[in-house]
Amino acid sequence: MVRRRNNVFAMVCGLVIALVGVTAAAAAQGQPQTLQMTAQNNSGISGTATLTESGGRTHVEIKLTGAGAGPQPSHIHAGSCAQLDPTPAFTLQNVTNGTSTTDVNATIAMLTESPHAVHVHKSADELSVYVACADIKPGTLPRTGDAQPPLTGLWIALAGLSSVALGGLAVWRSRRGA
Repeated sequence: MVRRRNNVFAMVCGLVIALVGVTAAAAAQGQPQTLQMTAQNNSGISGTATLTESGGRTHVEIKLTGAGAGPQPSHIHAGSCAQLDPTPAFTLQNVTNGTSTTDVNATIAMLTESPHAVHVHKSADELSVYVACADIKPGTLPRTGDAQPPLTGLWIALAGLSSVALGGLAVWRSRRGA
């Protein structure tokens, strides 16, 4: 009887470990990544562009100081702040009163496969004048927060599931032998 209780306890502990691992992996995927928007053309406008991936899409939130009421068109362009493709890869919501929020149909991995940049334009009438920009560079973006690497959560989940399987095997063997 004590042996069976210990085996059930091991299975419950394994399930808890598995749930913690899955939760950690999911939290790491949705971790916000913040880029610094710098002023262009002596605009005095700066701020941040925060990218958060969720379900194959990326949520882009722009927060600027010195931007005014707007509206100011904003886009993600291929290239960099210094040299970009003038045709937008993704159109973002206009910046109004210093903020813009848009979901784009791209993952962060897709945006970092090649250089991209988040650009804010002076106005709809002056699209060729950029007032703020942030480079999205290939490779790893700087992270905000303290999430663990995604594979760590997966390893924790696998360890928990292994504990459940071993506990189940032990219960099965104890019942078979009883």
